[in-house]
Amino acid sequence: MQPSDFHEFGKSHPIIRFEKVPTGDGAILRLDQVRQRIQADVVRQTLISLQGQSPDNLLGEALYSERARLRREKPTIFTRGRYNRDRAIWSEIQAGLLKPVALVDRNQLVRKVLKHYVEEITGRFSQRVYNFTTNAIPFGMNYLLNAATVNHLVPWKLNQSLQSRLQILGEIPHLQRLSQKGTVLMVPTHQSNIDSILIGYIIYLMQLPPFAYGAGLNLFSNPVLSFFMGNLGAYTVDRKKNNAIYKETLKNYSTRMLREGIHSIFFPGGGRSRSGAIETKVKLGLLGTGLEAMRLNLKENVEKPNIYVVPLVMSYHFVLEASSLIEDYLLEAGKGRYLLHGDPSNQFSKVLNFFWQVFSANNGITVRVGKPMDIFGNFVDEDGRSIGPNGTTIDPKRWLMTRGEFHADPQRDHEYTRELGSKIVERFHRENTAMTSHLVAFAFFETLRSNYPDADLFKFLRISLAQRSIPYDNFLRSAEIYHQKLMKLADQGKIFVSDWLMTTDTKKWVEDGIKNLGIFHGNAVLRVNDGEIYTEDMNLLYYYRNRLAGYGLESR
Repeated sequence: MQPSDFHEFGKSHPIIRFEKVPTGDGAILRLDQVRQRIQADVVRQTLISLQGQSPDNLLGEALYSERARLRREKPTIFTRGRYNRDRAIWSEIQAGLLKPVALVDRNQLVRKVLKHYVEEITGRFSQRVYNFTTNAIPFGMNYLLNAATVNHLVPWKLNQSLQSRLQILGEIPHLQRLSQKGTVLMVPTHQSNIDSILIGYIIYLMQLPPFAYGAGLNLFSNPVLSFFMGNLGAYTVDRKKNNAIYKETLKNYSTRMLREGIHSIFFPGGGRSRSGAIETKVKLGLLGTGLEAMRLNLKENVEKPNIYVVPLVMSYHFVLEASSLIEDYLLEAGKGRYLLHGDPSNQFSKVLNFFWQVFSANNGITVRVGKPMDIFGNFVDEDGRSIGPNGTTIDPKRWLMTRGEFHADPQRDHEYTRELGSKIVERFHRENTAMTSHLVAFAFFETLRSNYPDADLFKFLRISLAQRSIPYDNFLRSAEIYHQKLMKLADQGKIFVSDWLMTTDTKKWVEDGIKNLGIFHGNAVLRVNDGEIYTEDMNLLYYYRNRLAGYGLESR
């Protein structure tokens, strides 16, 4: 059965147990057997997609952008091989373009680039590695959990479970049943590079077959992560490659995986949220591959043609890369007034410390499975039928037909995908779970900012340490107002709240939020001393405050 949405205030969550639903082994288990066929089909389909465009223009654009990228690259001992392969092929393309068309066939050069990209993108799947990982992850994380819980490892106190720090809520039985009736396209929010690891384990806990997912190429720079992700269905996504050949190849690979019946995960925001806010817009490129896959499935009369889109919202008290992400965001928004620091998600010691601190928290991570939708953004019932706005069953096939045939219509399909993207953003906000850390950061930021009404954001973020304090009793009164407004939104179904916010004792949830914000970061996001509450890091305060942006809580 699905665990209840709320538990007794302040208590640990029970071990997650879900109804066993026969979801099958999953099409991804055949990935290695069909890998070469998939690659050949992606090359063929991409060549068709690029028809009508000048090969010289395509290759020229790609060569320019790739050589610029390679000049910026700083290869490590682990990425040197990939770097050298990239340099070799683009040197070959450059040499070919300098020769006359009569001597070098440009279409063959395009095909060579396609094969290079497809080989880089394509993932693998090993049942042996999957079995090892699904046993090793809980063992390793439970070890960290128990050590973190008692601050050092005491063998006779090994009684904690990883699942006690994970709260998985929402439409789990619905998702399980849909995974038998079609192909699931899971679209999560994206805060941290840790998301991919946790989502894979959460899918396992929900007794679903493994999913394929796109992972940033930078994550494959670590040989350990590269081995595991490279054998668990992950395919690479390099956002530094922005030429038309690469983008079309990536889209066609995604479409092909869905058409194989392989459940997949996309991060529709295109990357981690730099500001800390829930995504307010999504990338339509990869998202549109769900519609294309279903159209082709229907055209070819596939047995299970439907693609089901399932939002997933993950909520953390603190985020591993929060400092670098918010500075990246402010660097762009502030026109160079902020310096960018390194990203700690690529440092193994930082990752271990993150999990250690998560397990030290009372309630570490909340995950909510949202209402499943079809590729147009209509909700679907547990039998996979699309439900229209008036509550009646509708047939989505008709929306993909032109004069009785399943034909692509770029303008129509783009509009459908745009509508789906808007619905995903709406569901992200409704399925979001507000935690005490989010609300206490929001309440303090807004209360403090009301003292500086004439300062713009960037001037406000630079106020001195002496200006960043509020009398604690005054803040508690302000926090109570924001809490009441948040609970009203929750009652209206516009957001969910964690169990620690299901209390009228303002001081208790404020203390819990301050404690959880202070677990991980060096500077105190919030601290109470001598009857005053203050922040040592305005940027981090702003980052965690942004988790509740967009709900209309700002005005008091």
